[in-house]
Amino acid sequence: MNKDYPLEILFKVKKPSRYIGEEPFFPKKNWEEVKLKVCIGYPDLYEIGRSHLGINILSYLINKHPDYLADFVFAVAPDFENELKRNSIPLLSFNYRKPLKEFDVLGITYAYELSVTGILNILELSHIPFKTIEREKEYPIILGGGPSCGNPEPIAEIYDAIVIGDGEEVIFEILKIIKEWKKQKEDKETLWKELAKIEGVYVPILKNRVKKRIVIDLSKFRWNFGIPVIQLSHDRIPLEVSRGCTRGCRFCEASFYYRPVREKEINDILEQIKENFKTTGYTEASLMSLSIGDYSALNELIAELKKEFYSNQIFRKYAFSLPSLRVGSINEEILNFIKLGRKTGLTFAPEAGTERLRKVINKDIDIDLLIKDLEVAWKEGWKRAKLYFMIGLPTETEEDLKGIVNLYKEIKRFLPGMHIVVSVSTFIPKPHTPFQWERQIDLEETYEKIKYLKNFFKKRVFKYHKPEQSFLEGVISRGDRQLINLIIEVYKNGARLDSWKEYFKYEIWKDTAEKLGINLKDYLRERDINEKLPWDHIDLRVKKEYLLKEREKAYKAQVTKDCRFEKCSKCGVCYKEIKNILVKKKSEKGKKIKTEDDKKISDTQLKEIWYEIVYTKKEKAIFLSQLETIRLILLILEKLEFPLVYTSGFHPHPKIVLGPALPVGIESEGESIGIAMYKKGLAKRLLELEIYRGIKIIDVIEKYEKPEFFKKMIKLNIYPKDSFAEKYLKNFQEKNFEEGIILENKKDYYQLIINKKNFSISKFFKEKIGIENFLEKYAIIKQR
Repeated sequence: MNKDYPLEILFKVKKPSRYIGEEPFFPKKNWEEVKLKVCIGYPDLYEIGRSHLGINILSYLINKHPDYLADFVFAVAPDFENELKRNSIPLLSFNYRKPLKEFDVLGITYAYELSVTGILNILELSHIPFKTIEREKEYPIILGGGPSCGNPEPIAEIYDAIVIGDGEEVIFEILKIIKEWKKQKEDKETLWKELAKIEGVYVPILKNRVKKRIVIDLSKFRWNFGIPVIQLSHDRIPLEVSRGCTRGCRFCEASFYYRPVREKEINDILEQIKENFKTTGYTEASLMSLSIGDYSALNELIAELKKEFYSNQIFRKYAFSLPSLRVGSINEEILNFIKLGRKTGLTFAPEAGTERLRKVINKDIDIDLLIKDLEVAWKEGWKRAKLYFMIGLPTETEEDLKGIVNLYKEIKRFLPGMHIVVSVSTFIPKPHTPFQWERQIDLEETYEKIKYLKNFFKKRVFKYHKPEQSFLEGVISRGDRQLINLIIEVYKNGARLDSWKEYFKYEIWKDTAEKLGINLKDYLRERDINEKLPWDHIDLRVKKEYLLKEREKAYKAQVTKDCRFEKCSKCGVCYKEIKNILVKKKSEKGKKIKTEDDKKISDTQLKEIWYEIVYTKKEKAIFLSQLETIRLILLILEKLEFPLVYTSGFHPHPKIVLGPALPVGIESEGESIGIAMYKKGLAKRLLELEIYRGIKIIDVIEKYEKPEFFKKMIKLNIYPKDSFAEKYLKNFQEKNFEEGIILENKKDYYQLIINKKNFSISKFFKEKIGIENFLEKYAIIKQR
């Protein structure tokens, strides 16, 4: 029987729902029968990491293989970490609820430089030594991968092996070797040597030169998102439309890490979206690409999506976001498409304030097109937009900074009513880019430039990324193996979740580096072009000669055109079958598809039926908030094709009515929700549903009118956990009276009867009883 976290510790932490695990419909296998057990970790909190495209693809593919199983694990917040340590409880995998030491393989993504302490968080709480040389055979094999692995050296000593490039094919070559190695019971040196033979696999202990792995045909790898337990930071299906970008922005590591461009066929994209909507209950997808505006058949794709999902107004519930639109790629058709679902904000990245500096970084955009894009957006109803810029770029002058201000003023001159937010961050020279040899400005210079810009902007329109975070990102980005000791020490000294403003503590990094005799500023210095760099043995197939040529062109403010549309730039990536793969356009503008305005169906043709659903909330489901519970119920109803009624307007959502919200942590014998559907006679199906452990539908009433729940009286049975807690209840009962509230002593428990609107149970215990964290002192069950 699997162990789980004791409920007592979940009462003591913020947002306990991120730790309860066991996603609905997760494809569990027989633990004892599979040959290899793989846990895939993301070094950040569940709501951040669960939507990461890479871990979703790999876990799904591994679970499809008959010999393997895969699960997730995530870093935890400091309060939960403290409870695990205080109670000597190991970190558990999310769905199987197993300690990570029981897995054969633990893969932890290195997606962002400031996630390094999250990697250590997962290992420490699993009682797994940090460094490869400290781990014997009984520990899981630790694998890594992700876009920051262009320079894995700062964290290299953690991993047995690291995937450089695409992981969909190579993961099975790796797992096959590990499976055979376990069968043969050989030493780890033998395993490392075998893994190092695989193209795309770096074995840090051997320091082998490795060439990036490239998947040519992305369409072979279908995957399913599943149903996350709680709302994610990006709570939608992440659907990859294309991989790679050859725009060649000279600051952009992703452009060089993921090239060449490989676009998916429209039919493949459509099928994946339909499959994910059907199997997850989600109704929103994000079309993922480094630059979705460059997708060769974007207009056609939009036309097909409109035809598939928007041709019937009654069921107009779907939404699509296009998160990476390039300047000049916007038109009325695209904006109308976005508006059909949920209108999202618009973000553009000019990156630099003057044309000269934009040419230096190879961001050759036409500012007239930017203004035109914003004017089109304004006419289509957008009132806000965000502009991203970098400060500290090579060759930057005060004139370039002033150019940011001038560009803002120029936009406001044409569009005075539009709210424009200017956001700046510090330029960070990244490995494998033409700027990998450049100097990064230090903190003093960064704050000077920010101060200069602040003089020209009101606070509400000027934002900037925390300079200390950019400083550390730059240190780690071009760091060497010496940094692993710093990373371990700052972790021991309390550094956690460094990409979060509320957790980030720069002083820990600064003080620890000083004690270790490490000068962090040294990592920001300019490198000589003949200097041996820590990442030279990582071959992304981009030639050094090409990078140097691009650097030279940067200093001359010369632009290199995109090889998708112009001649080959001879970067070195393409070879034989490795090349840009673009979909063919059938028409320039795409087809005009009739949607809501042209093909209208009155919703009076279908009669709404309301279902009043009563459900229990017990066991660990008590740690789901009311909104988290309702989200889970609606996703499962949508997945199982219940005909939910959606509202009209800009943000369609299911028509529901909620009862009073219970605080997180209170058990209930009967919570209520009213849900509108387009069909009678669904009560029996609803009663048979399995929602989540502790959530069971116990009654369903079918009616034509919208139900009202707020008139109902609430009864709470309160069980004091000790005599001290009971004393506080007795004091209230003897001395206090409030209209609409009755507290009765039932010998074994107290019953609180509430007959008033907008009553806050948390506030009642804090102000009337005198106990703030009341669920640590009382077990409470709401009666039906």
